[in-house]
Amino acid sequence: MPDPKSIGRYQVIRPIGSGGMGAVYLAEDPLLKRRVAIKVVKVAGEARNQAMLRFRREAEISAQLNHPNVVTVFDVGVEEEIGPFLAMEYVEGKSLGKHIKEKDLDLETSVRVLIQAMRALRAAHRRAIVHRDIKPDNILLSEEGRAKLMDFGIARTLGHMGLMPEGPLDPDLPPEGEDTGYAQTLALRLTVTGDFLGSPAYAPPEVLKGGEGTPASDRYSFAATAFELLTGQLPHPGSGLTEIIIHILQDPVAIPPDMPPQLAGVFQRALSPDPDERHTTLPEFMEELIDALPGPAHLRAKLFGALTQEDDASGMVSVSRFRASEQAPLTAAQETTDARLRKSQPVRIDLAEDPVASYLTTRRTQARGPEEGTNWLRVLKWVVLLFLLLQLFWWLAPALANFHWND
Repeated sequence: MPDPKSIGRYQVIRPIGSGGMGAVYLAEDPLLKRRVAIKVVKVAGEARNQAMLRFRREAEISAQLNHPNVVTVFDVGVEEEIGPFLAMEYVEGKSLGKHIKEKDLDLETSVRVLIQAMRALRAAHRRAIVHRDIKPDNILLSEEGRAKLMDFGIARTLGHMGLMPEGPLDPDLPPEGEDTGYAQTLALRLTVTGDFLGSPAYAPPEVLKGGEGTPASDRYSFAATAFELLTGQLPHPGSGLTEIIIHILQDPVAIPPDMPPQLAGVFQRALSPDPDERHTTLPEFMEELIDALPGPAHLRAKLFGALTQEDDASGMVSVSRFRASEQAPLTAAQETTDARLRKSQPVRIDLAEDPVASYLTTRRTQARGPEEGTNWLRVLKWVVLLFLLLQLFWWLAPALANFHWND
């Protein structure tokens, strides 16, 4: 089937991605004269209705969040010959997943991207929205350096819009501690039937077993994304999806042998199979992660400052590479980890200024009093002084006129 020339009112420019069930096009909105990315799902029957429901949910959530680190959804609709479509903000850049494959982000940039993505996910959690599909491919990094969380299509609001039934996917789940090969059966079922919503490689055990997504499960997926970003490998490796799922359900996190012990401890807690043992908030995870990073102390200080600024939506962040001469000596383990993180020449990315931050900074400046007011006060003082001098001159003028100097 040839690519469409138009979708709804949007004029298609070119395709920018495709898959087995759909495609993404770059298009232009003729009314607002802006470029948009249009996601199309080519399905029929009940699947088409489900796709439309997901697109509508994604649009509603985008409108609720209205966050600078969340991809904005502009429109949803249906084209009879194409299927449901979703028009969203066009982000010129690459996904975090692609950056991981290309190994082109340095350590500082990677952590700053995580800080921005954390802010988006935290904003969703504050509105009782669970994303349920956090992974590197759903975090975009624009050429200007802004991280954007996308794809809330399977998100749910706590207490509403439940997409999966309570309890396990399989009613024959054995009692806890009894090993009957259930993990392998479940893994095979998930890969064959498609019952699972999300990305199993980044999902926690409780979700793989059929539990609904929660903020704790989102935090697990976020930590798995951070693990892959910093190490280049999944926390639960495998040659295929089945092996990965079995590893998640049965084995502890595969910590690289060269990872510093403190950093390993952070990830072991964040990726614990027990949700109650994980970090209770995203900032708590990020604080421990930054504190455990290899490298000089001033790097961690800068990242802690960025974390505070980002969380308060104040100030702007920028990324610059450190020269080797500025770095403090590393331990042997830290040197190995740092060398792996910098295996290829990382790109320099300036993380864009937060528009919310600019607004708040301006308001704070105004609250302290504008400089113009101070300038007017100085002018008024000079005018009063000049007036007094003139009054003194006119008062003394007659006396000076009649005064005779003695020889």
